[in-house]
Amino acid sequence: MIRFTHSGCFVVASIFISLTAGQLPAVQFSFLDPAYTQEIYAGPNVGLPGAWTSANQLLARKGGTSPPPDILEYSSTQTINAYQGTNLHQVAVTHTIANLQPGNNLAMATNGFLYLPTSVGLQRVDPNNWAAPAVTVTTFGGPGYGVNALPNGNVVYNANSFSTDIHIYNPVTFSDSLVYTSPGLIDDIETSITGLIALAGQGNNSITLLNSSGGLIQTFNTLNFPDGLAFNTTATPPALYSNDNRGTITRYDFGSGYTAPPTATTIIASGGSYGDIASTGPDCAFYVTQFFNNNINGSASFGTHWDNGATNNDPSIIRIGSKNVCMFDHPVGFNVPEPGAVAIVLMGCFAVFGGRRRVDG
Repeated sequence: MIRFTHSGCFVVASIFISLTAGQLPAVQFSFLDPAYTQEIYAGPNVGLPGAWTSANQLLARKGGTSPPPDILEYSSTQTINAYQGTNLHQVAVTHTIANLQPGNNLAMATNGFLYLPTSVGLQRVDPNNWAAPAVTVTTFGGPGYGVNALPNGNVVYNANSFSTDIHIYNPVTFSDSLVYTSPGLIDDIETSITGLIALAGQGNNSITLLNSSGGLIQTFNTLNFPDGLAFNTTATPPALYSNDNRGTITRYDFGSGYTAPPTATTIIASGGSYGDIASTGPDCAFYVTQFFNNNINGSASFGTHWDNGATNNDPSIIRIGSKNVCMFDHPVGFNVPEPGAVAIVLMGCFAVFGGRRRVDG
C-alpha cells in the first residue's frame, strides 16, 4: 500500500485503493446479490467493530471479562495468506485501557473520544492517548451492547441488565436522558448521517426507528433476528441493512419514507453464520461479524468459510462492499470525499508534497 506522509492524504488514498481494488473470492455467504462484493477482512482474532482511527484503521471491542475487555486496532494493510489461505487485516495493536470495564461495543463521537457501554455505565476513552484510563461518564450500567454517535455530537447507547433502556448522553453538558424503553433486548444501535437512530431488536425480532432526540418513529417486525445495522439514507429509496443471526443480510427499502413500514424486504446475502454487531467504514462498506454461536436463533453450525475452502468455528469480520460507491452511510463525523473528488484530492496530495511517499512492504 502507498502510505502518504500527510495523514489526510493517507486516509483518502486508503479509501481510493479500497474502492478500486478487486475483491478476494470469499465465499462466507454462499449467496450474495451481484450488486455487492464480499471479502474476509479479519479473523480469527475478532472483536466487535465499531470505530475507525484517523489513520483509517478499524477499532473493535473484545467483549466479556476473559480475555480482558481490550480494544483491538487492525492494520489497514493486508497480510498475504495470513490464515487458512486468506489475505487478512491483522491486529496491529491491542490497547489495554486502565479502568475499562466489560462490554461489547464502541463508537467514536464527533468530539474525537471513544464511548463504550459497560457493566458500570458509559465510559470514555481517549484514542489520542491510549495510556489514559477510561472515564465513567454515566452510571447506567448493563452488558453494553449498543452505542453510536449522532451528528449533533450526542451519544446514544443502551443500558440496564436487559439492554432495553435507550439513553442519549450529551458530552458538552454532561447530561444523560432515558429516551426509550424497548419490550425486548436491543443489540446493535446504528445512526444515520441525517440523525436517525435504528435499534436492532434481537430480543423480539424487530427493528425500531427513533429520531435524533429519541422520539419513536416506528417499530416493525422482522424474521431473521436483526443484530448489526447500517443505513443508506442517500439511496432511492432509502434503505436500512441488517446483519442477521440466521446468516443472512437483509435490506429494508423505505419507499414511503422512514415513517412508514418498509415497502420491500430483500435478502441480499445468505448462507453465512451467526451475524452479530456490525459497523460501516469510511470507505462506505458494511463490516459484519460472523460467529459460531451454538445454533442460537437458527444460526448455522460453523463460524467461517475461509478462502482455501476450509470451514471451521473461527469468527471473522466480512467486508460487504458495493459496485456503487458509498452504498452504506459512512460513520457519523467522518467526511468522505465525493467519488469524483477522490482523484482530484489524490492529485493534490502529490502536488503539495511533491509525490513523496513511503512504500510499505
